[in-house]
Amino acid sequence: MPRLRLMISGIASREQAGMAVEAGADAIGLDPTAFPQAGPEGSEMLAAIALGLPPAVTPVLITPALTAGTVAQQVDASAALAVRLARPIAAGEYPGLKRIIRGRKIIQSIDPGGTDAEVLVEAYASLADALHLHVGSGDDLSACRRLIELAGLPCFLGLTEPALLPTAAALRPYAIDLQLTGVGNFDAPALGRFTAMLAAS
Repeated sequence: MPRLRLMISGIASREQAGMAVEAGADAIGLDPTAFPQAGPEGSEMLAAIALGLPPAVTPVLITPALTAGTVAQQVDASAALAVRLARPIAAGEYPGLKRIIRGRKIIQSIDPGGTDAEVLVEAYASLADALHLHVGSGDDLSACRRLIELAGLPCFLGLTEPALLPTAAALRPYAIDLQLTGVGNFDAPALGRFTAMLAAS
């Protein structure tokens, strides 16, 4: 059975990134909203985190941008090697985005509870490299099971509530994305408990 991978999102410093790596993270989600700074200064902080990661850990930019040009600009500024599109973008933006970012992977976010979730999964199956499904409740997990089967792509399950981990892991997604919320809310002991639960899953 393939190993369940771990992505940790919401990292706000190189120190936190180091703790996430020590906890076993395979990828680090670089979320600009984790920083009070906006613009170039925030991008420089994201890039510093990305460039300080070990070679086997992938920095993933998380962006709500909806156009290929804006996404590509943010990816370059943050030194990310992959990007998670936090909102569904027009299918017509994909060819240009893939051309500009030159092989860096695209993870498309979809709300599993949305009425159009299955339609979006089918639409992005031939465009994205992976899908990201945010899990806010047990109801979302039920929807995720069907979407994972439908996608035919690697799927990340985003969790903010560690109690949902055992059920989420049972779906055997490609990865679990532990989403740390709020600036300064990094909790190293809680992260350690989460990764111990993940290892036991």
